[in-house]
Amino acid sequence: MFTKLLGFFVFVFIFGMGFSMLIFLALFVGYWLTLVGLERVNSKLAYRMIGHKEDSKE
Repeated sequence: MFTKLLGFFVFVFIFGMGFSMLIFLALFVGYWLTLVGLERVNSKLAYRMIGHKEDSKE
């Protein structure tokens, strides 16, 4: 009985890690594609969203 319960908890733990990685990758790729598209349309707005500061040492 204890081994079946332990096996179930191991399964739930591994499944939870995989599911959380799937959610993280979906959110990260969505954010990345949004910034790429926004940079092509309006690059100054995209740089302002990510906090980019231009160096004016020229």
